[in-house]
Amino acid sequence: MKKELLLLVCVLSLLQAAEYKVKVKGTSAGKAELNLITSSNTYSADLTLHPNALAKMFGITDMKDSSQGIVENGYYYPKSYRRNTLKGESLFAVDFLGNQARKTRKGKTTTVKTNPLGQDPLAQISQIRADILRNQLADKYHLITEKSERTYSATMSQTENEIQVTLTQTPSAKRILRLWFDKKGELLRMQKEKRGKIDFDMYK
Repeated sequence: MKKELLLLVCVLSLLQAAEYKVKVKGTSAGKAELNLITSSNTYSADLTLHPNALAKMFGITDMKDSSQGIVENGYYYPKSYRRNTLKGESLFAVDFLGNQARKTRKGKTTTVKTNPLGQDPLAQISQIRADILRNQLADKYHLITEKSERTYSATMSQTENEIQVTLTQTPSAKRILRLWFDKKGELLRMQKEKRGKIDFDMYK
């Protein structure tokens, strides 16, 4: 019985989403919850945003990003990425089809060619988390966004308690993404910089 209870506690702890504060362009914008789950050959990831009253005044609504896919030889291949309001309204959707992606936004669907290693933002966070736990950070990562596909070069630095991964867009370096993890792989902070200014900051 003790073993069963311990297993249940471990499972519940894995399912519990990590909570963060959010700033947009230096202004408090609300809270977020992140949940990353990986099994032997599949993964799922969810990021839920709860904007505060000020953010809602600028049209930001409660929303949830979700990514699901398979894990093959250590690589996270997304199958679907969804952004919905908490009322179920679709804001953006991507279906990954090997070297193509089918995007749907505002009722319009387009199919574009993509790098077979392209990932959505949540798949990429899951990938980087797995890579640093194996101490095998890749040189580059391919990110598929609403508007384009971007390539980022990656570097890693460590302190006694933290691991920081810096992703720099190539070749333009217009965008920089910084991720901080603890030694167990929990995301502590995510910061997005655009043209030298902090655009988005999610932190504990």
